[in-house]
Amino acid sequence: MDNNQLETNSKSRSYVFYGSNSDISYTAAKDFAKDAGVSEFDIIEVEPEIREKNSKGEIGVKQIREMIRQINLTPGHGSGKMAIIREADKLGVEAANTLLKTLEEPPKTATIILLSSDLKLLPTILSRCQILRQSDKLTPADEEILADFRQAISGNLKKAFKNAEKMSTDEDLDGKLNTILASLRNQLFADANIDKIRVMKSIFAAKKNLKVTTNKRLILENLFLSIKYRS
Repeated sequence: MDNNQLETNSKSRSYVFYGSNSDISYTAAKDFAKDAGVSEFDIIEVEPEIREKNSKGEIGVKQIREMIRQINLTPGHGSGKMAIIREADKLGVEAANTLLKTLEEPPKTATIILLSSDLKLLPTILSRCQILRQSDKLTPADEEILADFRQAISGNLKKAFKNAEKMSTDEDLDGKLNTILASLRNQLFADANIDKIRVMKSIFAAKKNLKVTTNKRLILENLFLSIKYRS
C-alpha cells in the first residue's frame, strides 16, 4: 500500500483495501492499525458466518450491529478502535444497508476497513470509503521475512530455537506470520502438495495459540518443531 494514498485523505476513517490476495490486504489492515496506535484489544474483526457445511457464508446484519456497538465504546488500551471486515464482498443486503450510515459518520475514535477481492460492494458503500489498491506481490521486506523463516525451519534445532526467541520479541509477529501464510498460499496454486498444507495448518494453529497465551517463544518453538519433525 502506498502511504501517499493515505496522505491524500488523512481525514478519512472508512477504507476499502482492495486486492486479489486477501492475506496481503489483511496484513496491510493490521499494519494500518499499528501505525495508528490502535491496540490489538481494540480491533474488532468481522467475517462471513458459515452456517452449513456447503454454505458460502455471508456477513449478517446482527454481526454488523454488534460491530457498530463495539466501535462506539471507548478504546480500552490504544488511541482508538478499528473494525476490519474480512471478505466484505459477502455483506448481506440488510447488513450492507445497516453499515452505510456508520461509514458516512463513524465514531471520532474509530476507523473501519473493508477488505475486498473484487469490489463487489454497493456503490453507496464505495462512495463513502477511500479505496486503496493492495499490491499482490511480496515486497523486499516480505522476502526477508520468508528467508528468515526458511532458515529457522531448515537449520539445526539450536538455530531454530534461537530464531524462535528472536521472533517472539517482534511486535509485528502476527503480521509476519500472515506474510508467510500469503506466500505459501500462492505457492499452493503453482504446486499443491501436502507438505505446504501441513506447514500452513501449523502456522494457523500457532496464530490461534498466540491469542490465548503470553508465552510467544514457546508457541514458536513448538511451531518450528512441528514443521521440522512433521510425520
